[in-house]
Amino acid sequence: MNIENKGQHPSFNLFFKLVTLFDISVDQFFYTENNRGGNSCRKHIDVLLDSMNEKELVVMEATAEGIKKARETEVLK
Repeated sequence: MNIENKGQHPSFNLFFKLVTLFDISVDQFFYTENNRGGNSCRKHIDVLLDSMNEKELVVMEATAEGIKKARETEVLK
């Protein structure tokens, strides 16, 4: 907060420490063109995924791959 009050920007090391400490996704800062307007459903899914453990993420990954594969086979028909 002191840095912001002085109108300065934090060093990359401090920025990295803060992002790591608070578990903040920086994608929205570096990839702003992907976040314009944003899809609320996608944001909600991201929040849900962030709360899952590794085993649950494996299930979600397999589910997403299954949906993608099913969609690809529909296109071929």
